[in-house]
Parts: sequence; structure tokens; C-alpha cells
Amino acid sequence: MVAASSNLRQLVALLCLASTALAGKAEVIQSCLDQGGVQTTISSDETWTNETAAFQFRVPRQPVAVAHPNDKSQVALALGCARNASVQVRALGRGHSFQGYGFGNPGNLVIDMSTFDKLSFDESTKELTFGGGANVGPSAKYLWDNYQRHFPHVRGSHVGLAGSSMGGGYGTTSRFLGIPTDNLVSVEFMLANGTIVTAGPGSDLLWAAKGAGPSFGIVLSATTKTFEVPIDGAVSYTLKLGEVNIDTASAALVKIQKWVVDGKAPDELSLRYSIGDFSSAGFFYGTEAAFDKVFEPLLKSLRTVAPNVSVTKTVIPSFWDSEVAAAGAGMNSPTGGALGGRASLVQSWVVTNKHPLTQKQSKALLESYHSLNRTDITGSGFLDLWGGISRDISDSDTAFAHGDNLWLVRVDGVASSGVWPSDGNAYMQGLLKPFESSLKKSAPLRSFVNYVNSELSVKEWSSRLYGAKNFAKLQKIKAAVDPKGVFSGYGLAIPTK
Repeated sequence: MVAASSNLRQLVALLCLASTALAGKAEVIQSCLDQGGVQTTISSDETWTNETAAFQFRVPRQPVAVAHPNDKSQVALALGCARNASVQVRALGRGHSFQGYGFGNPGNLVIDMSTFDKLSFDESTKELTFGGGANVGPSAKYLWDNYQRHFPHVRGSHVGLAGSSMGGGYGTTSRFLGIPTDNLVSVEFMLANGTIVTAGPGSDLLWAAKGAGPSFGIVLSATTKTFEVPIDGAVSYTLKLGEVNIDTASAALVKIQKWVVDGKAPDELSLRYSIGDFSSAGFFYGTEAAFDKVFEPLLKSLRTVAPNVSVTKTVIPSFWDSEVAAAGAGMNSPTGGALGGRASLVQSWVVTNKHPLTQKQSKALLESYHSLNRTDITGSGFLDLWGGISRDISDSDTAFAHGDNLWLVRVDGVASSGVWPSDGNAYMQGLLKPFESSLKKSAPLRSFVNYVNSELSVKEWSSRLYGAKNFAKLQKIKAAVDPKGVFSGYGLAIPTK
């Protein structure tokens, strides 16, 4: 008992020392930034709670301070203050990271980029340049309203554009236009020493930005390709199997997969299979007649396992209406809508065309998910059909290895009360272990940057997201541009070695 009490006192003393040290650094940094005219917030300020609001409630936000620069010179000043105080830096976009990576580890200086939201369109190249603090909804609306063009983006109007684009950013038009990561043309970075560089085509830094950008600098702006859409409209559909059991639902999933692998699903079709109720839904960016023609072979195949399968559809009159339907009413908001939030753990896996889901793996996924039996955690899960033009992507083309991807699988555990249970991480990982183990038997595990499980080790997430060769290259680039690890204060940071 004496030894235990002594250890507890030592722990409390260490925590107090750490808290005192952070408070001291906060004052030093605030003084430095105040002298340079940069608005700064620390924990004793009344606005602290609002300034540190994030979508992910599970992870505590404990930065040493939050800086609000208005221009590039103030960003450089904030970096200088952090270097002088030996504090790591995180750039904050919208605060929508599922893992809470926007605020990073305790003790970071967070640089809020919300004022960097300028948008511009180049008529000659048809490329959109957006600020590091721009959100999806306002950016997409600006481009559509003024130029009747589109760029692929996530299904979230209120999400930060820079962070989601560098982390994959899969959306409803990604099967035929590519994911946002692939469409990045250049990224304007401010490096750890305050210098500004534009990572353009063919550069190692642009390659690294496509999957791991926040590890290398602060994104001041980025440029993306834009596209004309096939038609100014879409078909929204829902596919229901009827009352079926897990055996039938998993068989139906494999039937859908075969339809895709056999080349019968057009790239202009998005499809999201719900693990909860076994329905599928999505958009077809073409005419109603073309939709009916391509869908009939799938329905015929599904009826062999689910006789009561049915499809309902709605013809959406304009492409912008389909954007709002896919990403929310916030697409019409000047800010993209409210941040929202929840306490959750997200896990993801990616399946390739070379190793499609087997009947056994499909069943393991559905059984694992439907084994969730708690009142304090609810589940959310789906498979997004990938495929499409990713057939032309090699794993080495970008830092994020995603060539030949077929399915993006995501399962969330969400706290029912808003407070994450202490055993929640272990429970949700254990719940999906049978599915993960079944995948591992056929191919190395792959994942998705925006949805990667925050509880994985460096060895695990580096392998799943980048692969050995890409990760080794990322480490070399990191050592060259951020040797002191200024931008390493978060769970997915690339280590120098």
C-alpha cells in the first residue's frame, strides 16, 4: 500500500509539472504572437472552448495555444514563435478529422487557417485554387455557380477541403473522375523554417502531399483539376433486398461485386452498401434510360438469392441538386454548415480487384458488425464501391497506395450518450477482428487515410496506408524538409526514421 501510494503521488507530481510547463509555454508563445500582432487564444480565455471545438469528442484537445493568422507573414511569425519555444505545430482546417488529428498531441501550437479561404479559377487550365482553410460546400458552389464545373470531394459540405483532399477524400463522383488526392495539381506549403514552396507536378513534395501532406508543412493553398459533368442532372436510387438474413445479404454483396468486376457497372455509378440494413444507394450520372439498362442485369442476378429485391429511383433535375443530396444542405451555406460532432472510433479497410471479397469474408463482415450488442455504443457501417478509373492508378503514383482498389469498407462505433466508454476502443476493434483476420489471410491489409484507425501502431498504419516502399520514401522527404519534426505532433505523422 505504501509503494502504491508513493507511485500515485509521483504520477500526480509529474502531471502537475507537465501542466505547469505547458502553462509556461502558453504564456511565452502568447507573448511572442501578441508582439507580432497575431490573435491568440489560450486555455484561460473565455473563447477557449469554441476555439478548440472539433468533430471528434473522444480525443481531448489540449494545445498550448491557438493562433489565428490573417496572412502568410503571420503564419511565418507563428512558426517562429513555436520554434523558439520548442513546440510542435498543427495546422487546423475545419477540425473534422475522425481521429482528432487537427489538434494533434497535447502541447501543440495550433494554427487556425480559417481565414485562408480564398478561391480562384484559372480559365486557361480549368483549375481551381483554394485556400488552406476553405471548406467543401462553399468551394464546390463557387465553382458550379460561376463556371458550371465540378471537382470530386467528400460527402460532407462542412469538411475542410485541404485535409480531406490530401487524405483520399473519396466521394460520389470519384469512380469516374478520380479521388481528390489524385486530382491535386500543386500545393503551396510553408515549411518549418518559414519558407514558402510550391510543390508542383513531378516533385517529391507533391507526391508526399497526396496522402501525407500535413507531415511536411502548412498548406497555404492548393490547386485541383476540375471537370465538366456528363449531364446536368443525375438518378438517385435505393436498392433493397427485402427481409433477408446474413447469409443472403452476404451472397447479395458478392453478386454486386461480380457485376462490378465483370465490367457491367459503369464508372458513372456510385454505390454504397449499408452493413446495417443490407440496402444499397447511390447516384448515376447519366440518363434514366441508361440507368435502367445497366441496372437490369444486376437485378436479375440478385433475384437468384433475394427474390424480393427492389429498386426505387428519383430523377434529380440538376447536378447541383445531386450535390446537395449527396453532401447535405450545407452545400448552399456560406460556411458549409455546422461542424457537428460525436465520440467515436472509425476503422477502415480497402479491398482490391486482385483480391475481391470472398463469400466467407463478406459473411464475416456482416456477422462481426451485427454482433454489436451494447446500449452505450451504436454502429454505423458501409462499403463504398471504388473501382472505376483507379484501375489506371499504381500504388507508387502517390504516397497513399490505392491502386486497383475495389471497395472502401468503413465501420464506426459511436457513443450513444456522447461520452466514449473506457473500453470502447478495445471492444470495437475486437468486434471486427474476425473480418480483419479473414482479409489478412488473402492479402496484406490496406486502409484509407481519412478513416484510418487511430489506435494502430506506426508499423500497422504505415503498412496499410503506404506500403514499405512508399513509407521509406516519405521518411526521406520528411528528413529533408522537416528534420526537427516541427509538424510531427499528431498520431499519423511521418517519422524521419
